[in-house]
Amino acid sequence: MSPRTQATDLLTRAAVFAGQAPSLHNSQPWQWLIDSDVLDLRLEPARVLGTSDPDARLAVLSCGAALHHARIELAAAGWLATVHRFPDPADTGHLARIKIEDRIPIEPAAARLARAAARRHTDRRSRPSAPLDHDKLRTIRDAVRGTGIDLKLLRPGQVFTLAKAADRACAVEADDAGWQIELADWVGDASARGTGIPRTALPAGPMTDLAPGRTFRQAGTALIVESHYHASLFAILHGAGDEPADWLAAGEALSAGWLTATELAVSVLPLSIVVEVTGSRDLIRRLLGGHELPYLVLRFAAADPDGAEPPRTPRLPPAATIRVIR
Repeated sequence: MSPRTQATDLLTRAAVFAGQAPSLHNSQPWQWLIDSDVLDLRLEPARVLGTSDPDARLAVLSCGAALHHARIELAAAGWLATVHRFPDPADTGHLARIKIEDRIPIEPAAARLARAAARRHTDRRSRPSAPLDHDKLRTIRDAVRGTGIDLKLLRPGQVFTLAKAADRACAVEADDAGWQIELADWVGDASARGTGIPRTALPAGPMTDLAPGRTFRQAGTALIVESHYHASLFAILHGAGDEPADWLAAGEALSAGWLTATELAVSVLPLSIVVEVTGSRDLIRRLLGGHELPYLVLRFAAADPDGAEPPRTPRLPPAATIRVIR
């Protein structure tokens, strides 16, 4: 195998592996271009949710999670790769460029995270009950901070502000026909096209078949306050900036924290609704003292002791997200 062919094969595997990353409504808004020993990450506008995410904040964040996945796959395989984020300032859709440099010893930490990626999933249980190990939460926070982003664990009294923000966002979405149409398009029966949240991934209940979107967007107070009383903890992923580079970094931090949590048997539920609506996002920002920007809210809980996992959300075939130029 020639060096060029070997590099292309390695980068293809990294891009395929990155397809496991979490994304808003499982939209998978990334596009990978492979040219010899270079892997380019681009934002795919066709998979950006224009109503829920008009500025593409969460789409770029999702791409950051995919970027981190690709990086750990290469490190776990024993390859040094350099990453140049936003290599062309005039092209904001060109998010990153990865270039293979040389062989390195396999990084044990990267290998562990790569193994965790196969088990990572979204925990949509409405009432987790087992107590959380706070040492594990500190380890997760350290993993997030290692990327330059921070994670603020909320105190019990702050959870009610979070619930208020969720209720406000739910009310805004309920009154917006465009929002409801978009939600219905991505939640319920999307599995046939390889994206979206299928009914089978939602909590069982009387409304799941009749109104999967409503099940997905459970009332903020019920989900958050009940989870709080059943041993869940909430945290805000946050940072100093509100530019695409910050959103991309937040996605890399999300991946680092989530894979670390998976390795430690801590489940994660991202709550994007509270940052999708401006008024709700402002409430969350107050919990940060008004200075930092919230990128996402996360619920942490002890993993299901029975080991039960919901059905996997679908994934697009590699040919839909990866293109080899030469």
